[in-house]
Amino acid sequence: MTAIVLTPELVEEIEQLTGKEETDAAAFVEEAVRSYLSQFRREKIRAETEAFNRQHNNLLKMYRGQYVAVHDGQVIDHDPDLRALHLRVYQKLGQVPVLLKQVTNPPEKVLQFRSPRLERMGT
Repeated sequence: MTAIVLTPELVEEIEQLTGKEETDAAAFVEEAVRSYLSQFRREKIRAETEAFNRQHNNLLKMYRGQYVAVHDGQVIDHDPDLRALHLRVYQKLGQVPVLLKQVTNPPEKVLQFRSPRLERMGT
């Protein structure tokens, strides 16, 4: 396990926010890092999707019907089998966010749904 050292100022700020319990501070830091990594992954996939869309016409010529792996804006691998592609990319890069997407014509549309919100009926 790797030890990560925080600056004394940051430790003090965390302790002030969470109280003096070391376990509370550790849980706070772990949740903050998880939240940051989740946001980082979403932003990286968004950027890779934009790169995929910009290159779509060229990708159609080269990889029509296949799945491509887009990392840092470039196709790093391709395969007609999504699982085989995923396993190779994971073996090569580990947990790094990589867009795996099938090259189709027209490009697949992504539908986004907002989470439903429950409201209490008046009393």
